Amino acid sequence: MKLLFISVIIILVLWGKFPLASCSIGDRSSIYLNCLHRCVKENCTNDGENFKSKAAQKQDLSCKLLRWSCDEECRYQCMWFTVQKFQAAGEGTPKFHGRWPFIRVMGIQEPAAAFASMLNLAANAFMYRKIRRQFPMSKIHAMPIVALWHGYLMVCMNAWVWSTIFHMRDNAFTEFMDYACALSMVMGLFVAGIIRVCYKRTKLMVVLLLIPLSYFVSHVRYLYGGVVDYDYNMTLNVLFGAIGVVVWLCLSWTQYCRGRAYAPRMLYFLTLSMAAVVLELLDFPPRLGWDAHALWHLTTSPLPLLFYRYVLDDLHFLQTQELESFAYKLT
Repeated sequence: MKLLFISVIIILVLWGKFPLASCSIGDRSSIYLNCLHRCVKENCTNDGENFKSKAAQKQDLSCKLLRWSCDEECRYQCMWFTVQKFQAAGEGTPKFHGRWPFIRVMGIQEPAAAFASMLNLAANAFMYRKIRRQFPMSKIHAMPIVALWHGYLMVCMNAWVWSTIFHMRDNAFTEFMDYACALSMVMGLFVAGIIRVCYKRTKLMVVLLLIPLSYFVSHVRYLYGGVVDYDYNMTLNVLFGAIGVVVWLCLSWTQYCRGRAYAPRMLYFLTLSMAAVVLELLDFPPRLGWDAHALWHLTTSPLPLLFYRYVLDDLHFLQTQELESFAYKLT
């Protein structure tokens, strides 16, 4: 528990250490800004949302269906014009608004990341069916912790839905939903760990969760403000994720030392998850449409199968404990 409090203090210290910025070298460059100004002036109406009649005829059907505005079309075209100029000058591939440039497919902005997000959604949905069959919500009265895992799975599936939507179409609202829901998934794992550690110790659980949940609300409000620093947001997710890993590592190691055969599954899950995070931290430009972020999503897609196998076995263990306790009280 001391390690947990130390980790929370680290978050408090680091909270104000990261500058808020949404610009990158690509969208700050005069090449991009001049191109964008000229493109919007020639092709868009005053609000930037609608096309002038001739420009509208040039937009393909898939982009029309996904509602790419005139301003967004200009940003996309000028992004690649700027990339070509940077590469011709030997300056590499620049970022735009904190992210790498991607070639869209059928109007989908980041096809590789969208596909990988769908795989993660499918894995969580598959395991939700298993948990729902073996531990339906009707068992909540006997085992309240069942509600935790039903709720956590809903949080995860919701997060992967918005991750898919965001990578298909990046705008202010989908960005906010993706970042907020991703943090809810990270925080959900941390909260689930605290609840499992403090099983039947409600007061201690509330004390441990009060500050982190307050930070979650504060960060969601920051995301809603619309000016998001990608690196800052990722760092916060990594910090909260690291604390969650510590909590689950301590719990599963204790279970392993007590001879519970299912505990290594959690240890494997944590090890593989931490190894996968390296891809997100590397942050290299796209290769054949796959950047570090998309590959990270791809590598995490099978991990829910391992994690929820542990959850199911742990629920069966708790169920056995409850039955033994009940039988003891009757004797």
